[in-house]
Amino acid sequence: MFGYMKRDFILQNKASRVAHDRYTVEAVVRALDLLEAFQGGEELTLTEIAERVGLNKSRVFRLLHSLAVRGYVERSADGIRYTLGVKLIERAACVRRDLRQLALPFMQRLHAQFNETVNLAILDRGEVLYIEMLESSHPFRMAAAVGSRSPWHSTALGKAMVAYLPEEERRPLLQAERLVRLTERTLTDRERLARELERVRRQGYAVDEGETERGAACIGAPILNREGRPVAALSLSGPVERILVKRQEIAVALVATCQELSRRMGFHEHSAASI
Repeated sequence: MFGYMKRDFILQNKASRVAHDRYTVEAVVRALDLLEAFQGGEELTLTEIAERVGLNKSRVFRLLHSLAVRGYVERSADGIRYTLGVKLIERAACVRRDLRQLALPFMQRLHAQFNETVNLAILDRGEVLYIEMLESSHPFRMAAAVGSRSPWHSTALGKAMVAYLPEEERRPLLQAERLVRLTERTLTDRERLARELERVRRQGYAVDEGETERGAACIGAPILNREGRPVAALSLSGPVERILVKRQEIAVALVATCQELSRRMGFHEHSAASI
């Protein structure tokens, strides 16, 4: 599986996702911090959760109890460990349901053609958020969990969406205080990244060649709405040796698919990409 959800990245960026204004309810923010402390399906003790969120164990216990009552976290049979609850799965199923329903047949077609993992994601608060995924049947495959997040600058999905943002929205993402380096190939130089985004716009798709995970590659293209804004992106991911050898074929199919999805979203002026 992809190591998309990097703990250091999540912890370093947690503070930037909290709105510090008079309308923020601190108890709600802290409860959300607890949920975000979990990475995938791992189980954590009270002490581990308290350390991750920086709160005392007494307060963490009360928050966890409240979340458990509503089904958002579950306590293990021995009463020592906690994990995310099934209620989150129910809520996640409602996220961008219309977009997921529209994209799913197209994702299935790409999956049948290439038998590589197909990902659907949106851009949320400067991060890539995975909202649907069809996993490859290959024994060695790359897949992100639905609901997980990745840095935009290291992923094909993220670069595909950010490249099509208006300049006033793209600039702050490029000028972020710190662009996390996940591998030796991750682009963190802002000028090189800006040139990469220009290339993405010219060719219509983005490529991640081991920038998020060593040995993994991904090709992604944007889905645009009627105003030409990127509302989502599709990608195919897998081992470098399988994805890059079919780069042209995958890119052609992916761009054509995203153009069709964009037309379904009301965008009718997207010209063919230069592949």
